[in-house]
Amino acid sequence: MKIGTDGFPGKAVVLLGALAVLTGCGGGGSSSESSPSDFDAPVEPVNIGGDGDIFDPERLLDVEITMSASNWRTLKAEARTLAETSRECLPEFEYTELPATVTIDGDTMGNVNVRKKGFIGSLSPDLPSLKLDFNDLQEGRTYQNVSRMTLNNNRQDPSNVRQCLAYDRFRDIGIAAPLCNYAQVTVNGEDLGVFAHVEPIRKPFLRRTFGDDSGNLYEAQQADFGNYLIRRFETKTNEDANNRSDLQAVADAMALDDEAMMDVLPQLLDVDEFIRFWAMETLLGAWDSASGNANNFYLYHSPDDGLFHFIPWGADTAFRGTHPLKPGSAPLYRNFRLAERLYGMPEYRQQYLDALEDLLANHWDEEAMQLEIERVMVLTGTTEADVESVESFLLGTGMPGDDGYERSQREVLLSAIAGNEPEEAVTLLEDTQPDCSEPATTNLTASVSAVSGTDSGVFSFTLPDGRQVSASLTFAAFEVDSLVYSVDTELAPAVHSLLLIGVDAAQGFKPYVLQVFIEDTDYIPGTHKLHGFATNALLFEVDESVPGDVVSLALGATGTITLNSVGSGANAGDVDMDIDMTMEYLPGTE
Repeated sequence: MKIGTDGFPGKAVVLLGALAVLTGCGGGGSSSESSPSDFDAPVEPVNIGGDGDIFDPERLLDVEITMSASNWRTLKAEARTLAETSRECLPEFEYTELPATVTIDGDTMGNVNVRKKGFIGSLSPDLPSLKLDFNDLQEGRTYQNVSRMTLNNNRQDPSNVRQCLAYDRFRDIGIAAPLCNYAQVTVNGEDLGVFAHVEPIRKPFLRRTFGDDSGNLYEAQQADFGNYLIRRFETKTNEDANNRSDLQAVADAMALDDEAMMDVLPQLLDVDEFIRFWAMETLLGAWDSASGNANNFYLYHSPDDGLFHFIPWGADTAFRGTHPLKPGSAPLYRNFRLAERLYGMPEYRQQYLDALEDLLANHWDEEAMQLEIERVMVLTGTTEADVESVESFLLGTGMPGDDGYERSQREVLLSAIAGNEPEEAVTLLEDTQPDCSEPATTNLTASVSAVSGTDSGVFSFTLPDGRQVSASLTFAAFEVDSLVYSVDTELAPAVHSLLLIGVDAAQGFKPYVLQVFIEDTDYIPGTHKLHGFATNALLFEVDESVPGDVVSLALGATGTITLNSVGSGANAGDVDMDIDMTMEYLPGTE
């Protein structure tokens, strides 16, 4: 048994890198006013709470939600599976809207629809992100002139500052970005902590930022400009009338040679604005973004100028820099087809680098951001330990030669602009016909334990070709630590990682790896269902001929992890565990 306390161990990070096939939101509503009968008083006033500013940055909203215990259990349990989010054709999925009573800063509303939100990275079985709809069950009702609220659980941001601070930076340079502040959230009397309250990207946002809400709005989750990749953009407005030909026009332009593309593309998309958007994503070190991960952004086709505009979203991975799933792609992200094409043309590459220098000189004020971080800490009760990684990103840590030395983002980018950093790796989504066939599956069982440095047990499964595998930790323990424990405190709740290394004697002691993740609230004796990426497992085959020495085989779909016992403190990695789950093999696995 080997224990680490400062994040995933080295090999675990390599295994996470194999998840480049994976990726961690929106809402809106009508602003129409109801016309109650002259004889029947409205159930509640049309606009609750008066004309206050619900996005006042100085406010910490007090949001109290009350719903039946059974509905709360239903809401928390709902989630996409880790396996299905890796499929080339995502299954249809909708969260259930459940009625609740909501009180915000003392103003109470009944019949509010509440549902869970999140794609994969923010999903939690105990601390769910939430969407509130005041208008759905009582037409025309708003709270301080908004019909919906989006409450992000900050699961990937214990600092509580990344999202609001990032959106402020985009707005500062004229990019349309959501408003943002904070809320203290309780459900049925249970304090869930501080959530980011983010403006939904819906028609009210479009009216505020573009002056018109009649254009086509798309949300991107692992989407890009290609004949097949554009299918991944989710239509959010004009669902019935929009034939998506505007997206196809951009994809067609991207298929041209560079000169022809740049004759056409500025007629479809605000290229200059995109370059500043891309530069700001780079400056923020936002790896799970458009240029970093082909993810977490909106496109709006504005009727005002007839052009597409990019809108940032899902900024909880800003102020990080290093890409955990695509190592080597930082700091000048271009894991997005438009960014990569423009970077390959000297004129536009220089425009991008000039934009970075301009942002650093005129819009990147570390002292002002430090003061904002301190203000948020006081407002929300966030600890110094929780903001340490953000401050290190902004200001750097230590001196060259010191243990833990880290350059500031300004130093890193100035070095990259000068050409003094290693060439960034680029990973683009493949633009191929998606495979929508049902994936191959296997039942995986395990019974393992680690006690006082002694690792033992076995995990068993069937390969797609029918071979049975029985991977023994007991045999592997003669050569390596066969159960490696670590905890990632950069997530909230923290996530415990159990890296199981086993060898199959029937295959000449061939090694396999099972990486189990368990959210902190689940790291107690009992049986826990798989849930998104928070509590789940990944299966790998060891192959020293490939980069990282492992090949991804399968992801957890359904099933349970039973913790018979767990240690605590210095012995937190002592565990007795049984697993019974269905795993889906990744496309191309033989």
